[in-house]
Amino acid sequence: MPANRIYHYTSVDSLALILKTRNLRFIRLDCVDDVREAQRHIGIDFGKYFFVSCWTQEETESIPQWNMYSREMQGVRLELPEHPFANAPLRPPGRWSGIGWEGDIDSPLSFEALWGPSYFVVPLFFKRDFFAGPVLYVASVEDVYARSIRREVLPSGAVTVKIDALPMLPRHKSQEWRFQKEYRFSLFVLPSLPMPPEGPGAQAFSERIGQHLSQSLIDNVDPGIKYIDVPLDPSALRDLVVRVGPLCTAGNQACVEALISRFAPDARIESSALAGSIRPRGH
Repeated sequence: MPANRIYHYTSVDSLALILKTRNLRFIRLDCVDDVREAQRHIGIDFGKYFFVSCWTQEETESIPQWNMYSREMQGVRLELPEHPFANAPLRPPGRWSGIGWEGDIDSPLSFEALWGPSYFVVPLFFKRDFFAGPVLYVASVEDVYARSIRREVLPSGAVTVKIDALPMLPRHKSQEWRFQKEYRFSLFVLPSLPMPPEGPGAQAFSERIGQHLSQSLIDNVDPGIKYIDVPLDPSALRDLVVRVGPLCTAGNQACVEALISRFAPDARIESSALAGSIRPRGH
């Protein structure tokens, strides 16, 4: 297996959107194909707070994944560097006041992107191991959450939630999915207050936001979005390899070639190693 490479099976339509927008879309955990990943514990639907992008580090082509994710094996498999995102120094906009900042921290999302109209992306991704890693296949995802999450009542009477190893929770799946050998990126997103024009340093906002974030989780408030788009590094697109499916039609092949020519001319197109070895259904 080549070092530091990841693979994603998808349709030609999805390839077109990725190349045109130069983004990878993270979807909510309660929208993925394994229903048991979206766990509810202590009254909180955690599936709506985790957003994921799903890949594999397995170079050998997977017939089940071709079949499940590439529209009858007529789609594509994307190959990219292990961390394909456009990391840039995280700096607050000049118009935002009241924020002290020293040095640079690289981030796949800008300050403005972290704070949406109704949500806040908690920057756990500052630590690479928290942002991405192999999925762990377990007998019970429910048990993993149950061991990690607890509700506590403080002496003041306030209720708080304690979560052990929070970044690792969305990297657990049922053993039946082991064939995917999945490598996953994840984001943790909470409902936020509207950002004032002067930024999060505004006194009224800064005084309320911490309690609002924690209380919104306790109250199971929806963050109001179904996906987050994360920009790709231009160098990753230059290093892109697109492998067409084993049953790819001539029309789809032509579409892939046109997309690569227009949006990623340095990328490479490959034929499937399984081409000619799989009989189409009904033939």
